[in-house]
Amino acid sequence: MLNINVDLAGNLERVRDEIAAAAMHAGRRPDEVTLVGVSKTQPAALVAQAVRAGLRHVGENRVQEATDKIATVRQLLIGSELPVFHMVGHLQTNKCGAAIGVFDRVDSVDSLKLAQALSRRLNGASELQVLIEVYVGDDSSRPGVRPPAMVDFVGQLVEVPNLRIDGLMTVAPLGATAPRAAFAQVRELKETLSHMFPAVHFGVLSMGMSDDYREAILEGSTEVRIGTALFGPRQHSRF
Repeated sequence: MLNINVDLAGNLERVRDEIAAAAMHAGRRPDEVTLVGVSKTQPAALVAQAVRAGLRHVGENRVQEATDKIATVRQLLIGSELPVFHMVGHLQTNKCGAAIGVFDRVDSVDSLKLAQALSRRLNGASELQVLIEVYVGDDSSRPGVRPPAMVDFVGQLVEVPNLRIDGLMTVAPLGATAPRAAFAQVRELKETLSHMFPAVHFGVLSMGMSDDYREAILEGSTEVRIGTALFGPRQHSRF
């Protein structure tokens, strides 16, 4: 059921204004930061409404949820400009086939096995944009390539056909009291990788969500992922 109490146009304007203020506080232009609206659990009608209100990037966390939902969004937006659809959650290798064709970019590539599975599914038919997910915390259960392994990982990833590396993505460690330090570490890592792999354009630095995007923007984030502040509380309806 569509939540009629959500003022999507107003929320979108407010979030954009807050992003712009954070960017200017950091000495940056507001247009340097892209808003990705994360629509986890939200119905397709609400996503389509957000796109009509001006949202240009939509993120989903789960392939199973996103497959039917995004197909419905595309139907609802026939005749309108479609957004860029991002896979922002952890992607299992056995879901790669379903993800291909649904998402325009996979923002959470964290293993060579996953990258190779995506490449095989593409089978030379097209090129898929990807971000490398980095994790800088101490929780061994969290997804993401660890910084000490990044140079070797990128060296292997550039040899995988059909994938285009667009940059890095990270989530601040859970419970971090100083997320900016984590974001600074990832920014510095991006700068190191840019020097070591000049043929790769590490243009995207996807860092920051509702609670910490201001700190992320101060550290150079070019994309922030915002869910509840835009769409309202999570829902549990069908799509």
